[in-house]
Formats: sequence, structure tokens, C-alpha cells
Amino acid sequence: MRMVRVLGLFAVVAGLSLWGSQDAHAGIVWVNPDDYAVGSQITPPFVTLTAVLGNTTQNPPDGRVLALVDDKGHYPSTIHFFGWHVLPPVDTDQVSWRGKWANLQAVFDSPVSYVAMDFYRNDFYGGSNPDEIGFILAFDAANNLIWNEWVYLEQFEDWKTVEISLPSPQIKKVVAGGVYVKKSIDQDILIRRLGYSIEPIPEPSTLVALVGGAGALALLRRRKTRRPA
Repeated sequence: MRMVRVLGLFAVVAGLSLWGSQDAHAGIVWVNPDDYAVGSQITPPFVTLTAVLGNTTQNPPDGRVLALVDDKGHYPSTIHFFGWHVLPPVDTDQVSWRGKWANLQAVFDSPVSYVAMDFYRNDFYGGSNPDEIGFILAFDAANNLIWNEWVYLEQFEDWKTVEISLPSPQIKKVVAGGVYVKKSIDQDILIRRLGYSIEPIPEPSTLVALVGGAGALALLRRRKTRRPA
């Protein structure tokens, strides 16, 4: 009987913990390219999006961030991604982000505690080595680098959501893109959504500690790998 009561109490605590995390996550604001017409500039409130120069002066972006479709046809045209435009005389829209060409920069009107991005595969070569590598760099109001997260789309992993969660509003700017390693490997990566919250969002490790058990791990796994709406 005592064991039953303990398990029952654990279930109540777990339920409250899960409810709290879901309520907190409901407060995330998402900037979704799907909400913009193809080819239009993405200009949401509170955050300024800019295409900034990467590690080369070739094909520099004109600064605008556009809603574009995957020009390789891997994804349906109803799915829009963040993209950029090359300055004339090239005058070409670009969907993929790569450190060599351009990076996606987001500057918030005031610091936030939580940032998330959906990274999608741009190539479908398969195999055991990740050919899609990306990153998110987070900066404070003084432009100091305070956090970074690397993205590896392994083997046949098509996409993932990468999160940065801090205990207080410190993130004033993020820069994200793909990593150019060598000419023979194309590390372009697609970015679909940007999420942010001024209020702290519980980190996945915190949720596991609060809830515990195989069921919580399964729930967390679904939360981290579900396809964005």
C-alpha cells in the first residue's frame, strides 16, 4: 500500500511538472516563414532579421531575409524557409545558409531567455557521415558571445529543433547558418522557424529531473523531434 501511495504521489508530481512545462512552452513566439508570401521580406515585430556576410566577399547578401521555397524540390512548395538575396549584378535568391556565403542574424528589441531554430537537411546523400552541419551563436547586449550550439543532422535525420535556454533574459542577438568545411562537401542547411521567449523556458534536462522515468523520456523525445507545424 505504501508503494502504491508513493507511485501515486510521483504521478501527481510528474503531471504537475509536465503541465507546467507545457504551459511555459505555450508562451514561445514563433517567426514562421510560412506566414509570408514566397519572395517577400520577413519583417516580424520585436525581432529584426538580417542576412549578414559570411567568410567571403563573393556573392554578398543585400541584407533582406526572404520567405523562399526549397529550390531543390526536397520539400513541398507549401513549406517556406528563411532565405536571402545576393546583391546585383548576381541578383539571385538563395534558400540555403552557409558560413562561407551568408548567415542569418536576429536582433531582439530587448534580451530574451530562450531561442529555438528548426534546421532542415538541404541534401539527401545519406551515408554514415553528417553532411549537414550548422550552428547558433548567442550574444548579449554588449555583443559578447555567451552561448553556442552546434547542429549535426546525422545520416537520415531530416531536421531538428535546436534550443538555447538561459535562466534570465541575456540573449540580444543570435547568428545562425551552415558550416563550410571543404569544397567537396556541401554543408548548406535550411532554417524554417525562429522561436523566442523573454521568460525562461525549462531546459530538457530539468524536465527529465522533475518528471523522471521512461515515460518522461519518451515524452521529451517526442517534443524534441516532432515535425514543426
